Amino acid sequence: MKHLILIMGMLFCIACANKPNEYEPERMADLASQLKDIAAALDGTLKFSDTHYTEGKQLLQDAIDNDANRLVPFNQFQIHVIIDKNNAALLLCDNNTLLIEDAGCTAQSDVQHWHQPNNECKATLALSQICN
Repeated sequence: MKHLILIMGMLFCIACANKPNEYEPERMADLASQLKDIAAALDGTLKFSDTHYTEGKQLLQDAIDNDANRLVPFNQFQIHVIIDKNNAALLLCDNNTLLIEDAGCTAQSDVQHWHQPNNECKATLALSQICN
């Protein structure tokens, strides 16, 4: 009996350690699409505004015209704005896990890390190469 409990405990631990990706593909694709639209607005605002942006939060607010409803789908995540000279990108993270990365200068969603989440929430795209 003792051995049976031990074996069951080990199997339970193995099952928990091998949990499937917790990010639903349909939901993440929808978030990537919405993030892409915001990233494009971000990039356009950065390039064509008379304001010189150094603060990502202010750039994001101006890009979405202070419409906080556009950020509601991302409430359980963190959005980080990357400004690199005249280019901008958005990172969608879940705590310190990078899920989606989008350069605003491209038409498609750039990198969907949620398939194999990166355990560091930092940019992997070189905006100077992608956007020029």
